[in-house]
Amino acid sequence: MPLVRAASLTALSGLLLTAGAVPAGAAPDPEPDWRLCAEVAAGWDEDDERTLCGTVTVPVDHDDPGGRTIELAVTRVPAAEGNTYPVLFNPGGPGQQGVTMPGAILDSEAGDLGLRHDLVGLDPRGVGHSAALECDHDYRATDPTGDPSAEERARALAEEHARINAECHAHDPELVESLTVENAARDMDLVRQALGAETIGFYGISWGSLLGAAYRSLYDDRVEAMLLDSVVSPDTSVSRLEEGQAEAGEEVFHRFTDWVAEHDAVYGLGTVGGPVRARVLELRDELAEHPRTAPDGTVVDGDTVTALLPTPEREWPDNAAALVTLLDGGVPGPGRPPVQGFGWDTETDGGTFFAQMALLCNDSESPRDFDQVWRHRTERAERLPAMGTLGFYEHLCVGWPTEGRAPELRRGESPLQLVGHTREMVTPHRWALDMREVVGGRVLSVEDDGHGTLDELPCAEVAVEFFETREPVTETCPGTTPPTP
Repeated sequence: MPLVRAASLTALSGLLLTAGAVPAGAAPDPEPDWRLCAEVAAGWDEDDERTLCGTVTVPVDHDDPGGRTIELAVTRVPAAEGNTYPVLFNPGGPGQQGVTMPGAILDSEAGDLGLRHDLVGLDPRGVGHSAALECDHDYRATDPTGDPSAEERARALAEEHARINAECHAHDPELVESLTVENAARDMDLVRQALGAETIGFYGISWGSLLGAAYRSLYDDRVEAMLLDSVVSPDTSVSRLEEGQAEAGEEVFHRFTDWVAEHDAVYGLGTVGGPVRARVLELRDELAEHPRTAPDGTVVDGDTVTALLPTPEREWPDNAAALVTLLDGGVPGPGRPPVQGFGWDTETDGGTFFAQMALLCNDSESPRDFDQVWRHRTERAERLPAMGTLGFYEHLCVGWPTEGRAPELRRGESPLQLVGHTREMVTPHRWALDMREVVGGRVLSVEDDGHGTLDELPCAEVAVEFFETREPVTETCPGTTPPTP
C-alpha cells in the first residue's frame, strides 16, 4: 500500500461537525439532522448545493449499547430522480475520510449512480470527524550511534514506534481497541437504520473492500448490491499484506525494466530486460555503500533506487530518466521522484496515521516482536531480490499493546461485484480472486495498474449498471496503458 485512495477523495479540513464523545446512554438518532454542508462545514465548497451533512450516534462497544457513545460524521447527496436505495461509500486507507466521496463520485465517470441512489459518505470511527484518534507524535527515530546496520536502524525505528503507540493507546484504550473492521461494519448498519433504509448498496475501495466484505458477512440480507474495487486479501494479517505487495512489486520491477529496454533509444541502458535489472541492482548496492548528497542536502542511497522501481506506470518515464542520471554518477534534479525510502505519506496527520495502525494491527494476527518481523524481511529479500526489503507494514505492529483478531468473513448470497486491476501492486489482482473464494461474487478485471480507479475509466458504466440490475459480471475491461517516453 499504503492502502489509500487518490488525493481527490481526501476530506476537506476544518469541518465543524461535532465528533467527540457524547454522554453515556445516548441512543442512536432516528434520522440525522441534515443541513447543507456548505452552511455548516468550514472549508466546504460554498457553491455545493447538493451535499448534506449530519451525524449518527453509535456505541463504542456494540455489546454495550447503553454505554459510551461517539458520533459519526455522515454526508448525503439525494438522488436526482428518486432514491431506489442508498449507496454508501468508503475510500480505503484504512483511516481515510469518506465524507467527500459522494461528491467525488458524482464528478467521476460513475456519476450516473446519483440519478437513482442517495449517495452516502461517512468518516469511520476514529477517523476524521468521527472521534478521530489523536496522536501527534513524530514517528521517526534517530539512527543508533556509530555505523549502524540496516537491522539496527530498523529495530530503533520499530522500538520508537512501539513506545509512541503505547503512549497513544493509553490516552483512550477503549476507543483504540474498538477500531476494528467489524465494528466499523456495525457502525455502518446503524447508519443504514438512521437513513430509514431496509437495504443498502455499498461501494468500497482498497481497505473499503474489507469493510464491505465484513458488512456483508454480518448483514448479508441487508445488502442490495455491493461493489468492491482494488480488493484486499481476505487474510488481514499485515504479514500477508507485506508479502503480497513485495511479490507484486517484484513483478512491477520486471515489467518496468523490460519497458526501459524496449525504449533503449531513449534511455540507452540496453535492449534486454535482464541486464538492465542487473545494472539497476548493482547501482542500488553501490549507493547503499557509498551514498551521494544532492545539492539540497538530501541523501541519495540504495533506498532512493528502490523507491524508483515499484511505481505506477505513469511515473516510469521520470523514474527511468532518474536511473540514467544516477548511473551516470549524478543525482536526480528537481521534479524527480522523492529520493527517500518507501514509506507513509508525509502529509498524513498523526491522528489519521495512528487510526491506520490501530485498524491494521487490531485486525492482524501478526507477530508483535521485532526479531520475528526481521526474519520475515530477511527471508523475503532472499526470494525477491528487488522488492523483498520494500515493506514496512509488519514493523508497524511491533509492540502493539494488544493481540490482533482477524474478522470472520463468510460467503454470502447478495449481489457482489469484485474489481481487480491486472497489473496493480498495491492490492494485487490475485487478492480479488482470493476474496471471491472466501465470500463469493464475480470478478471484473481491469487491464491496468490503477488502484481504486474504476470510477475514472469508461468502464465505470459497469458499476452504474450493476447497481441498477444487481447482476455482477465476469469479464475484462480496458484501462490505461504504459506511457511512451
